[in-house]
Amino acid sequence: EQIVDVFSTSGIRVALETGQESPGELLALLKELDRDDLGVNFDPANMILYASGDPVASLEALAPHVMQIHIKDADPTSQAGQWGVERPMGEGSVDWEAFLGVVRARLRGVDLLIERESGDDRAGAVRGAARLVRAMAPGPYTHVRAA
Repeated sequence: EQIVDVFSTSGIRVALETGQESPGELLALLKELDRDDLGVNFDPANMILYASGDPVASLEALAPHVMQIHIKDADPTSQAGQWGVERPMGEGSVDWEAFLGVVRARLRGVDLLIERESGDDRAGAVRGAARLVRAMAPGPYTHVRAA
């Protein structure tokens, strides 16, 4: 709450990134703090990597609080307690048709930020993700940026 207060005095909103807690736990915190300047940076790959929830159902649940979305894909681990594997968009376990359907239906105007943290051709993966997003969720209502 103190961190949000500090940033709020400068007109800056704070977004908590998804992944390490379940959507229910994150919703409980957001409800408890009850702040318009606090929301969610939704990362569907983190939901898979941390095994904290289905990305599509989690996005639906958190949609009223989403301030930004990471475009990042992943596959779950095959061993309990281990980290999964980040993948280029479209090569992992995120159901992008359904995920971007929620974006189109409920989150127009939310920025989509392509994030790629591993791999041999990160720039190529980012360009590929940008093409996929533009093809799957066309419209002037989103900004697609690379990180």
